Amino acid sequence: MTWKSIFISHATPEDNGFVRWLGARLELAGFSVWHDLGRLKGGDYFWDKIEGAIRNESFRFLAVVSKVAVGKPGVKDEWALAQTIEKSMPGFVIPLRLDDYDFSLLPIGIHRKNVIDFANGWHKGLAALLDTLTEANAPKVSAPDPRSARHWLAEMKEGAIRRTNSKESLDSTWLSVVSLPPIETARILGSEREIKLTDLNRRIPWFEHEDRIVGFAKAGDLVSNMSKSVMLKAANGVDSATFIESGSTFGDKPVSAWEARKRVANLVRQAWELTMEAKGLGVHEQSGGRKVFYVTPELTKGRGEKVAFLDVDGRKRRKGLNGRSERKKANWCYAVGMAPQFDEQWRIELRSTIVFTDDDGKPLDTPARAHRLRMSFCRSWWNDRWRGFLRAFLALVADGGSEIKLPVGSGREVVVSATPIMFSSPVGLSDLVPSIDDDPIDEPDDDLGEVDEFDDEEVPA
Repeated sequence: MTWKSIFISHATPEDNGFVRWLGARLELAGFSVWHDLGRLKGGDYFWDKIEGAIRNESFRFLAVVSKVAVGKPGVKDEWALAQTIEKSMPGFVIPLRLDDYDFSLLPIGIHRKNVIDFANGWHKGLAALLDTLTEANAPKVSAPDPRSARHWLAEMKEGAIRRTNSKESLDSTWLSVVSLPPIETARILGSEREIKLTDLNRRIPWFEHEDRIVGFAKAGDLVSNMSKSVMLKAANGVDSATFIESGSTFGDKPVSAWEARKRVANLVRQAWELTMEAKGLGVHEQSGGRKVFYVTPELTKGRGEKVAFLDVDGRKRRKGLNGRSERKKANWCYAVGMAPQFDEQWRIELRSTIVFTDDDGKPLDTPARAHRLRMSFCRSWWNDRWRGFLRAFLALVADGGSEIKLPVGSGREVVVSATPIMFSSPVGLSDLVPSIDDDPIDEPDDDLGEVDEFDDEEVPA
């Protein structure tokens, strides 16, 4: 007789999720696994099938021990049979602890054995189990095939989301950087260093590198911009693309390509912040020091409280980007943070959040309360809603145009696309339908929630 399978004894249905996870990974590792999740067909006499599998097909018996399993009569019968076989096949039973059940309460034939603990991490338990099976020379199939593990997946219910072979377009939160002005420098005259940022010199983006002030503006304008802070003299410059790809040398001080990308990102971040402030957006500094800009009610008053935008599917829509919760006595405002990246694809990565303000329009100064509000308001929002917020925000700051222009001095601009980068997937999901995303939203009826209005409507063609 050839014993080739690994039998998994467990509580059904309570421990099915774990057994599906474990069985799939054992089969992917090359082992043949016997289970009752799909092999017991209608009309089968359960015990005859199980007893035959344990006696005649199994090389090892995995006893999944949990607080539920120890009370199951069927599980107890399987363990009793396995302990009988253990007498002639030492090492046959391998106990797996799934939770914190006290092993000293188990039958003597099981609790005296070495236990593989999955309670402190399934991945840790799996590694130990694979070592044990390998040491026991457990038989493997000749060529493990990932497709063989498909039967471990739970049966798909009617209407469940499935993968399809249809291509799908994916919206992102990235904006392409269309163009950058050249980099120019002005040399510091004298020994003064670590020039402080002031309201006067902050009018355009710049940074200090050794004995240079560097920015996108013309060198002469850098000199005039910094005149109240430090004396400068116009110096050399470099094309932005060359600077990002290869770095440069400012005087005797080289700048590596890695540092150049960080420096350019800093300039673009400054340009973004200055532009958002000039457009009248509110600014809120998060706990990590990153600034986010939020849409105040004043910005949307002249628009009927909603902002028109073009959605990813080409529909014209309008969306509210702020509102009021009378119950919580707080205003909510959609906000965006940004992080420029200049690796393979020049881009700005946007990060959405919600800022809550008091009756004077100032962000709440109690982080704990703001966090509770955010968890309450946003807990049931899905990607479609956040995408609508983002696209409406971009339409607002781009004034309805296709690009966002960030002035940097000397009449120059950093130009950023106002449409998020789209990606194409070779496969899709079966629920690919136009999003509805209709307001109002019903918040959970608990100590945090309420019904709040987040207006969103489609504009007739």
